Amino acid sequence: MKMQERIVLIDFAGTLVKGDIIEEANVFRSDILQRALPTKEEHADPEKFYKINREFVKDITGLTAEARIKYRKNDLDFMELTGTQAQNQISTNLFQIGMYMAAKKHGEGIVPEGLVEQLQRIKGMGYKLAIVSGVRTDIISGMLQIANVPVEFDYIYGQPPVLGIENQEQDVKELQSKGTISYVLGDKMSDLQRGLEGAKSIFVKWGHSAGGEEDYEV
Repeated sequence: MKMQERIVLIDFAGTLVKGDIIEEANVFRSDILQRALPTKEEHADPEKFYKINREFVKDITGLTAEARIKYRKNDLDFMELTGTQAQNQISTNLFQIGMYMAAKKHGEGIVPEGLVEQLQRIKGMGYKLAIVSGVRTDIISGMLQIANVPVEFDYIYGQPPVLGIENQEQDVKELQSKGTISYVLGDKMSDLQRGLEGAKSIFVKWGHSAGGEEDYEV
């Protein structure tokens, strides 16, 4: 009988990758969008963050939420984007460039000190490592390769280039079909409150917390 996998679920931005690396990428994006750097409150509220960035994309490009954009995907299939979806994609394209630049500059230093060794130890104990994140999958995967992070992640569930898809809950359910999620690491309450019965939640203090995480225990 095959033993069921034991999985450690890790958030990406602010947990696996340090907050100041995220800030560095945000500086690049903010300079182009001609906006002030995001506040701590914006980081803690992704929907508010996306909305503000969309407004700045609209200001510099003229692309409105009511627009309809013909779009061809990498698999050569076609779809239509709303103006809102296109604004999100433009914003995250800028973020991708900034994140890749930071990965090249800092290498393995994008990860908090000591975390790589702990993840390697966890892998050695037989756990599978998974990422579920609101960050685009290509940003996550690309950064890990550019920075040569010496940890193999078994599962990466990020976002598609077109944001605005509420898929993280579904991603967690799909991950659960692979095995048992034993631990969850995150820097925000939304990372910890994933409704994972039996999983131990671990709050990390080096990210963008929203408040109340240290009092949350599962």
